[in-house]
Amino acid sequence: MDVGRQKQSIQQIGALFLLIAAAVLLSVGEGSNKGSTGANADQVLFYGIIPVLIASVLSGLASSLCQWASQVKKHSSYLMTVEMSLVGSICLLASTLKSPDGEAMRRHGFFYGWTPLTWIPVISNALGGILVGLVTSYAGGVRKGFVIVSALLVTALLQFIFEGKPPSLYCLVALPLVVSSISIYQKYPYQVKKKEA
Repeated sequence: MDVGRQKQSIQQIGALFLLIAAAVLLSVGEGSNKGSTGANADQVLFYGIIPVLIASVLSGLASSLCQWASQVKKHSSYLMTVEMSLVGSICLLASTLKSPDGEAMRRHGFFYGWTPLTWIPVISNALGGILVGLVTSYAGGVRKGFVIVSALLVTALLQFIFEGKPPSLYCLVALPLVVSSISIYQKYPYQVKKKEA
């Protein structure tokens, strides 16, 4: 018996591909809004789409490993968040060895230029990490993916309401894909086939 392992139906797998297509459309749409021209189309591909796809694969892998650790191994969500933040911090510090930011940190110190307002995104990011750990633990990585892509669409809607910035064509195409993928994923769960005696 595989505790914590959830099988997907063919329809659910198709819904996940729809969700991936929507995420790519939203990423491409965001890049095209920043003034991409034909001259830097390669930059959009190599510095935009490919890194987003790699990050999505790594995020899915991390999400499934975290879900496995929390549901099968009964690993604490809070401890897992601390572990992930430590690994992330080590990776970030290693990347600053050769970067201009690292040079500025060595010259002025890590907290140079920080104000009390700087703590707002730091604390909200930490709380967000705990929240993501809890969502992954209790709802699963697949549902977390649906929430993330849906949140991108909500962000586009809020930008339209508060800033008057209309959603891009990519966003308008991604919207029915997300709605369809959520509907299909919920409507066609995996059914255990009964063995014939």
